[in-house]
Amino acid sequence: MLIDLRGAEAMGDMDQRQPLISATERLEIALRAGCPRLTGCSRKMTLRHHDSNREQTIPLVPSKRGRKRAGPEPKYTEMTIIPERPVEPRAMFTKKLGARIEHRKHLLLRRRWLVDLMVSVALIGIALMVLENELYYMDASDEMTSEKDSTVSVMLKLFVSLSTGVLLVAICLYYHTGAEITMLDAKVDDPLAVTPLTTWLLLLVELVVCAVHPFPGDIWVWMEDIDGGKDKVHIDGILSVLMMFRLYLVGRFLVVHSPLLTNQSTQTISAVSHVKISMSFVFKAAMAEHPGKVVAFCMVFMFSMSVWAMRTCELYYTDISDARSFYQSMWLSAITFLTVGYGDLTPMTHCGRFIAIVTGLMGLASTALLVAVLAKKLEQTRSEKYVFNYLSLIHLENKRKNYAADVIKFAIKVNILRKQFERERTKGSRVNLSYASWRLSNAIRSMRSTRVQRSNLEEARVGLTEVSQQVSQTQSLISMLAATQGQILDKLTDLQGRLGYRDEDITETEEDEGDGEAETEADQD
Repeated sequence: MLIDLRGAEAMGDMDQRQPLISATERLEIALRAGCPRLTGCSRKMTLRHHDSNREQTIPLVPSKRGRKRAGPEPKYTEMTIIPERPVEPRAMFTKKLGARIEHRKHLLLRRRWLVDLMVSVALIGIALMVLENELYYMDASDEMTSEKDSTVSVMLKLFVSLSTGVLLVAICLYYHTGAEITMLDAKVDDPLAVTPLTTWLLLLVELVVCAVHPFPGDIWVWMEDIDGGKDKVHIDGILSVLMMFRLYLVGRFLVVHSPLLTNQSTQTISAVSHVKISMSFVFKAAMAEHPGKVVAFCMVFMFSMSVWAMRTCELYYTDISDARSFYQSMWLSAITFLTVGYGDLTPMTHCGRFIAIVTGLMGLASTALLVAVLAKKLEQTRSEKYVFNYLSLIHLENKRKNYAADVIKFAIKVNILRKQFERERTKGSRVNLSYASWRLSNAIRSMRSTRVQRSNLEEARVGLTEVSQQVSQTQSLISMLAATQGQILDKLTDLQGRLGYRDEDITETEEDEGDGEAETEADQD
């Protein structure tokens, strides 16, 4: 679009100041450019000077600063309005639904492959670390320093560092894949818009946890012991214990390979109900399906990790031998895990005390899980509850009948004793009357309490499940009756049609007979 602006007022030089456009011309430009407002427009305007080929982009609203200054008036031969190009959507969002579902499936498979890679690399690094520590324990020297300088130790630690680097890269790719899945579900092109702050914090925490490992070389640090003295010790013991925190990736491995996540119908139900299938969801499902196995596995796993960590701390930072350390670590971890604490053995290092605290917390968690499983096992099933409630109702009904019979019996007896007391007025008759009245009151009270217990049991017997089942059965019965009624109506309609045809046949027969009689009479005449 070309608009002639000759004679438009402007102030200042074209290279430094904005031209001044009158309100009438600005209204005309806005209307021709398709801008609904007069205060500005989302279009770009390029002005060309008649003496040169230079161009200048100006807004429709003039600058107030340019109005206060005076200067030569530039002349413009034409103004070109260039509309902005719309933002092109992402190529994946323009595809059909089937293509997006297929792309999401590939992303889920990639995330599962990344989890497999992370778990494999983490377990390989832990195995190499344990092997290097065992070689360190097997050294026969007193100071136990020659093995750390050996080629085998350096190579093993180098491979551990290499596996750690691969693990950190895999973790970053895992979070990137998760962001792509979220972007695809929300149809958002910006990954920052779908990544909350908690996700960044979790990524940072995972990188820090998985980055801890024994570094290549012989690294010594000054550490304070429990007696207050300082000694120069290896840092590999603490790093080896902290490296075991990588085993949380096993839980993620179980989640991504769980049938609850791999099944397509489960994913659809999860998306509709807004329930995220996470590690806690899979753990709850496993506890509901196999509670005994899950609790036993958790207890054995936590106890084994506690024994290994306690043994590592005691061997690195005390003079205890390898043969004694294993049995003492097992005993110390057992009494701490079971929250017994006899006191015959105590940790000799700060690292051991930290492991003892963690072991005690794991023991409390395992005990809580065990109590929950036992309580669930001792709870009655639905069929057992039905049988128990039925027997209880029968027992309460029999008790109510017996108490009702006692009420009638003692009421008659009280009436007889009252008449006898009115005749004789003796002490024995008064005692008998009081005792019979007390028995009558107890029978009435017991009968009422039995009635209340029976009503409460009947109310507890009918729950939401029973009500829903009864409603479903009633709806099924109503549907069956409606279908039967429809069939009966169809049969009645058919029968009515047949009766109509029969009436027509009878009418035609009567008419034929009447015509025949008329013809016969005519012949006789």
